[in-house]
Amino acid sequence: MKSQNINRKGEPTIYKMSLVNMLQEIKNNDYRLPDEYSVFEAVKLVMGSLSSPDGELRDDLGYTILFKWLIEQKLLNGTELKNLLEQAQSSKMLYFEIGEIESDSVFLRSFSSLLIALILHRDNEENLLGEEDFQGLLCQLTKYCSLERDFRSFVDGKGWAHAPAHISDALDECVKSRFAGLEECIVILNSIKNMLGNAPAVFDAEEDERMAIPVIGMIVQKKVKVGILVDWLHELEVDKASSVDAANLKKRINIKHFIRCLYMRLKEKSLMDQEEERRLFQLEHRFNPNFFDV
Repeated sequence: MKSQNINRKGEPTIYKMSLVNMLQEIKNNDYRLPDEYSVFEAVKLVMGSLSSPDGELRDDLGYTILFKWLIEQKLLNGTELKNLLEQAQSSKMLYFEIGEIESDSVFLRSFSSLLIALILHRDNEENLLGEEDFQGLLCQLTKYCSLERDFRSFVDGKGWAHAPAHISDALDECVKSRFAGLEECIVILNSIKNMLGNAPAVFDAEEDERMAIPVIGMIVQKKVKVGILVDWLHELEVDKASSVDAANLKKRINIKHFIRCLYMRLKEKSLMDQEEERRLFQLEHRFNPNFFDV
């Protein structure tokens, strides 16, 4: 008997081809549900594409279909969405092979965080989750931010990984939650701090801009005062420029760029006073020693 070709996930290549064809047909039919599946079955089937190293299947088809169904068409009820949320934050998705680097497992983790962001968006519109659900999820997202080690952006031949940007979308939805106050926002800030500290290279695809979005959201929604944010930023530390190794140099650059992202948004929206702006410039002096006499 002729053997089947096997892809990197150990699945027959024919499985991938049939899934691509099915999702392409859904897209071509204006995102109508396939007649042979229930809504929940169809969503679970599309979720299977999120682990694919094929960027077209994972992103252009799979994630796009989930966005259309969950956000625009508002498919699935609260119970079904909570079921999806439990799966999305599990060891089989968000934590799948966590800690690996240069591995295709990052695609499932990163796109699981995008799925979580979609579910949280629905909750913010419809109040589907309880506070215990939210707190448990926030704990899982915080843990993920401390454990993720694959910070690649666009992977040649495979598309976007972009884990820091994607998890930031989920954190932004957390900030918008009715259950998020100052304490929860501090937890989110420290999650971002972990990503800034763990990144092995300088961000090259505007991850810092995406990470700034939930932080500015805290200010705009009056959950965190600018002074508290500036105090937190002053707690960020790297070694002195004269003694940094390559890793600390990259960390300093990432923090510097992140602070600049925040500054520009705060300035444009007139969200800070003169003293707060002065203290942000102090941080520019600290993290940009090549241009300022510290």
